[in-house]
Amino acid sequence: MARSVLSRLWDAVKPPPPVARPGTKKKLTARQKRLLYGTASACALAVLSWGVYAYIASAPQRADQQYQAAMKRMAAGDYRDAVNKFSRAIAIWPRHFNAYLERGICHRYLNEGDLALADFGRAIEINPNLAAAYTARGFVYRERGDTRRALEEFTKSIEVAPNVEAYFERGQTYEDLGEHRKAIEDYDQAIAELREAPYVYRARSLARRNLGDLEGFEADQEMAAVLEHRR
Repeated sequence: MARSVLSRLWDAVKPPPPVARPGTKKKLTARQKRLLYGTASACALAVLSWGVYAYIASAPQRADQQYQAAMKRMAAGDYRDAVNKFSRAIAIWPRHFNAYLERGICHRYLNEGDLALADFGRAIEINPNLAAAYTARGFVYRERGDTRRALEEFTKSIEVAPNVEAYFERGQTYEDLGEHRKAIEDYDQAIAELREAPYVYRARSLARRNLGDLEGFEADQEMAAVLEHRR
């Protein structure tokens, strides 16, 4: 059976048995020293490389720990501390698009619109299919009175993935513009996506009242009340 590489290497570098006086040791040759040094260096490099690889590979998990901690602070209303923790998550793993999204939402709650827009933009750069980021960016534009850009963002969110919030927010924007029929169309789509959203029924009821549809207004108000009571 062929001997292992380590066995052959040991044969090459191990000192011979003592032949001189008892207690004396034979010094390693220069060749043996070079072999030992090279082997030790290679082993140390391999261990270091594996450690670096393992540390880098664990970045998403370590970042997610900070992200989860930030979400708890956000839920508690401590938006400033949440921003700090989201920032730590991003520092650990710069491609954590959800951390950018949620940090942007915190910035919006803190009235830091420019920072919010920057975070939403970065989240979209990393994940162009993140519909929630388009909706959040549209909401900032709507707050600023930039209805054109708000509509563009809500529409992009819907194109990426039809969702209740984007339809609702676009409907609200159409209401701001006095385009009640378009608003109702969006509220209809929102309800089709999620039938148990009382706030959408209430919004649609107001749009129907603005068009003189009192029967529709009352029906939506009643449905909203029923859904709210279920909760």
